[in-house]
Amino acid sequence: MLNLIGESPLRFVLALVIGVATAWWIWARREGVDAAGNAAPAVPRELSAAPAPPPVPAPVSAPEPAAAAPAVALAAMPDGDAAARPNIAAAVGADDDLRKIKGIGPKLDDLCRSLGVRRFDQIAAWGASEIAEVDAHLGNFRGRIERDEWVAQAILLATGREAEWEAQWGGGTNS
Repeated sequence: MLNLIGESPLRFVLALVIGVATAWWIWARREGVDAAGNAAPAVPRELSAAPAPPPVPAPVSAPEPAAAAPAVALAAMPDGDAAARPNIAAAVGADDDLRKIKGIGPKLDDLCRSLGVRRFDQIAAWGASEIAEVDAHLGNFRGRIERDEWVAQAILLATGREAEWEAQWGGGTNS
């Protein structure tokens, strides 16, 4: 090897530079960054995480025209970032009156709608990760989802068991 370097040091340095640049480019692509520092499609790893379970389809009803989204101050969202929305299933069908759930008043109703939460079946499908994501956007209302048992209430309301809901949480809407 020393003889190779001694005979042609320029070729050795050139091969070394090309090798280092190639290794850096491959490493950066695996991490999701291209050579210019921009996001790039990541190269799949051999040992990837298990695929996410397929989404549970929401009940289908006749589509209705979408109502205008209420204007809600984004101050309750972390850093005012409107693009940082929770990863929840999109609403399908007519909007429900979320204020029927005990613990959701007008302000939380507006905030939920600004996050894309418009139906009982969306809330009924939430697991621990969705609850944590939405809870992170609730600002001063953090902890209300679990404390007021939104998911349990939404399950009863989404499945039409209003008498059972009323016996457990009482009737009327929040104000």
